[in-house]
Amino acid sequence: MRRAGLLIVLAVSPLAACRGAASPAGGPDLTGLVQPGEILVMLRRVPATPAPGSPGASAPVPEFLVTVVQMQNGKMELRIGEQRPQGRAQVHASRPGDEFRNLAVEDLNADGRPEIVSTWTGGQLEVVEVLGRSPAGSWTTLLQNAGQIVEERRQADRSTAFWITSRTYEEEPGHPPVYQTHVYRWDGTAFSAVETP
Repeated sequence: MRRAGLLIVLAVSPLAACRGAASPAGGPDLTGLVQPGEILVMLRRVPATPAPGSPGASAPVPEFLVTVVQMQNGKMELRIGEQRPQGRAQVHASRPGDEFRNLAVEDLNADGRPEIVSTWTGGQLEVVEVLGRSPAGSWTTLLQNAGQIVEERRQADRSTAFWITSRTYEEEPGHPPVYQTHVYRWDGTAFSAVETP
């Protein structure tokens, strides 16, 4: 995925195969997020947001952890953990592609609340998934799509549009490949396709 001006924190090497009240280094509580025999590939701790009085303050997002775990079968999975009254709990898991590539936490729809955008590979395609937390507290998929090229482009209203380009395979024999780009913009509830000139 192409991004300009973003700081992306990614730990590529496995950190530990761990479970319990804390990581071996005394880090965040990973209970429910990493099971015995699994390898923690990436961990991102996101503080509670937004600040009182800022956009989105009417439905704040509590502190959460985002992990990418290599399961015992060798496949990777993204997991989200939050503190609940009974303790740390896994509240979402997804595996939109075959192999994990990257992750960022940023406000993509200009509502003052963080969304999670992860990229994966699936066959010869780049897969993008955007997750957002509803005011009711559940994490939902706001966009999941794939293409040969996936780009994020900031809009004038500070939201992000996704430009996804794929081969159509509609070319005549002996002619160069034909590609088509679809643009997905925030519509108030999800990222949906819009007409492009």
